[in-house]
Amino acid sequence: MRKINKITIAIFSTVLSGYVCASDTSQISSVAPFVSAGLCDEFNVYPEWTRGDHAGTGDIMVNKNIAYSAVYWTQSVPGSDSSWKLHLNCDGSDPGTAAVLSLPNPMDPVRLEVAGWPNDFVVASPSLIAPTTITVATSATEELADVNKLTAKFVSIIEVATQAGNSSVIISSDVLDKATPDKGQSLGVIAVKEALLKAVDTTASKIDIDKINALSNDLKGWAQAHNLILTTLAPEASFGWSFSIGDFAFDTHSGRQSVWNAASSATADLLNTLDVYKAESLTKSDFISFTKSTTTAALSSDQWHNALEYIKQVTDYVKIPAMLANIPTEQAANYFMGKTTRDQQIRKAAQSNVFAILFDKDSADLTSKIEAYQGAKVPLYYVGEELEKGSLTRIEALNTALTNAADVMDNEAFLYETPQSQWVPSTVYKWNDFLDGLNAMHNIGVAGNKFWLLTDEADDATNIIYAKVAIAAFLAQSMQETIRYNACDENNWSEIKYGAPTDYPMSASCGQLGQKYADYGVNPVSGLDYAYSCPRDNKMEVSALTHAKWYGAPAPVFAVPDAVLEEQGLLVNGHVGRWTNSGHCNAVPDKIDTSKQVWERDECKIYVGQKAGTFLWDGSSQESVEGCGWWGRGVIQTTGRQNFGTLNHYLGRSHVDPATIGQTIDGVTVEAPPVNPLYSDLDFCSNPGLICSSEKNKEIKWIAGLFYWVTSVQAYSNEGGDYADWNYYNELKKYVNSGLTGTEFIDDVSGIVNRGCPDSTCSTGDVHNIKERQANFKLVLQKLGLNPQ
Repeated sequence: MRKINKITIAIFSTVLSGYVCASDTSQISSVAPFVSAGLCDEFNVYPEWTRGDHAGTGDIMVNKNIAYSAVYWTQSVPGSDSSWKLHLNCDGSDPGTAAVLSLPNPMDPVRLEVAGWPNDFVVASPSLIAPTTITVATSATEELADVNKLTAKFVSIIEVATQAGNSSVIISSDVLDKATPDKGQSLGVIAVKEALLKAVDTTASKIDIDKINALSNDLKGWAQAHNLILTTLAPEASFGWSFSIGDFAFDTHSGRQSVWNAASSATADLLNTLDVYKAESLTKSDFISFTKSTTTAALSSDQWHNALEYIKQVTDYVKIPAMLANIPTEQAANYFMGKTTRDQQIRKAAQSNVFAILFDKDSADLTSKIEAYQGAKVPLYYVGEELEKGSLTRIEALNTALTNAADVMDNEAFLYETPQSQWVPSTVYKWNDFLDGLNAMHNIGVAGNKFWLLTDEADDATNIIYAKVAIAAFLAQSMQETIRYNACDENNWSEIKYGAPTDYPMSASCGQLGQKYADYGVNPVSGLDYAYSCPRDNKMEVSALTHAKWYGAPAPVFAVPDAVLEEQGLLVNGHVGRWTNSGHCNAVPDKIDTSKQVWERDECKIYVGQKAGTFLWDGSSQESVEGCGWWGRGVIQTTGRQNFGTLNHYLGRSHVDPATIGQTIDGVTVEAPPVNPLYSDLDFCSNPGLICSSEKNKEIKWIAGLFYWVTSVQAYSNEGGDYADWNYYNELKKYVNSGLTGTEFIDDVSGIVNRGCPDSTCSTGDVHNIKERQANFKLVLQKLGLNPQ
């Protein structure tokens, strides 16, 4: 770690905002994203009808860069219903998938690792310790047409690169900001090759001449020239291009799509054109730097939310982390650092793919806040040995037996029931993912709590049985709760007969059977949030991934702000509607556009395999779905703000106010989060859907359940109550010592999971489907080579 060294080469260009604002329709129309030449040129673009006010059978029209063919006479929006069928995607992408330029909904967060930077969030002012950062001003827009000035700036970049070492270099210019609306087409020819060859001759630098000659003499070639210089002459350095936060941030935006339309799509389009962040490129930039001019007005809290949403969308699109650099201290220090630690927006910045904030000036107040932050840093990613490389246990025979069980468990135990009453292997839950999760929870655990498998008091043969029984008890619950439905997300099964206002209301995401999941995090007496509860988030826009599969089954549940739906005219008296399973889909989709939230998708293209059904926006749910993202997820459904918050605090990127550590709140003494949490790149409060969506960490859907098991089943205590003598470990050993006889142990465990007490009948009622849980337990034990009686 070194002191920041901000070096400016030449005079800074004036940084202007070139982003497209929502009110500037002339600029929006000038952006033609990714349309492959000629693919859709001959077709009418909606709302320019092929036949005056309608389309006829076979007529082709384009809507949102996708061409549709009319099945019969129609006046509906192309692609919105069964009167249209897909013809082709105008950008050349696969039919049925998201367009190339569309709002990203990544399955996993962007990795925030940048060479030379720590694995926790960096906040610094010029006088504070941080990795060395060099800001270099390259050509301004008006200098691009002058080959001598262009050469001089290339020389400056080369000189910086040769001395950069392992610093981080920020390339600053007004060029990309000004080029954003038309992707630099108005800049015309730029003498890139001539200028760079002269600069190489002047400096005698060793840059491959063939690579220079391969550059194009336009904006793309100019940008690629900088990447070539830095990757060649500063191989140990990280570097990135700078963008300014534009005027769009001052506008009112209903939600994510509004920000994408106003600004992010144009920036993403430009970056795609320039290829400076192309994943497979050997000269790829390492990060994007965003700044804000002091000459523009300060942003309010809501406006910073817009700015961070823009940053997240752009970085999600190119899959690259971001730095906030040269941020005005006077304007932004209070927003990011907060008047109190509770008010800090560092986690919001990290959730927006930002790994560092560098303020432009020192101040006593900022220094004090940064120093306080150092005591409770926000981690960005886990640093440690990859779990799959380590052995699960010290008993190799057990490890081998469990590894070799993958085929039988996947094909004979992890089964779900189809609408045709067939039992087939789950596509969501797999044995090897379970073992990865078990490895993490057994060997690393959470705050000293680990999934118990072995004891030092028993021999290997006995320990093997202990481990298999512990595994089987957990899986017996998982198979009943979620695996049998092949679901990671909670399905919409609300009906009038269960007390719902209508059958299959969209508000099932808020809670079913009269529950309010967002309130699972509030002390009903004091009205205050529990110590670990996720904060309420009315701006959350999230859709479930899984759903039931019967004919016309309801769509995946979702949460979305009222303002977004109001903008679309979908709310009735502030309420959403319901799902109806009537109607038939002429074509059953095998692909869907996942860039759209569930509620935005076209009719009969809402989920893969949809055969019938649609949304009816009639207000019948009698409530909205704003802030309703806390439905059950994972193998033992993690539900509500308190459970997601506890998971996030111990396993993810903790949201808990550092000032409360050590305090007792509602009878709970707040513990410090792990210094190096296993999933510190995952923020389950900002995006609870990561439990189901993560492709990088497929085991997380298991870990959510394993975490519950460790904290609620293994640690079950009823001191002074009817079950004061019940102890998980003792009961498991007693079952093993009895020769694996009877159902008392699995009934007790099922009672804790399903009803809250270790019994087949609790004060809350009988255990649901107790026979099925018993059968699951017996089946897993048998598949693992044991003989339960």
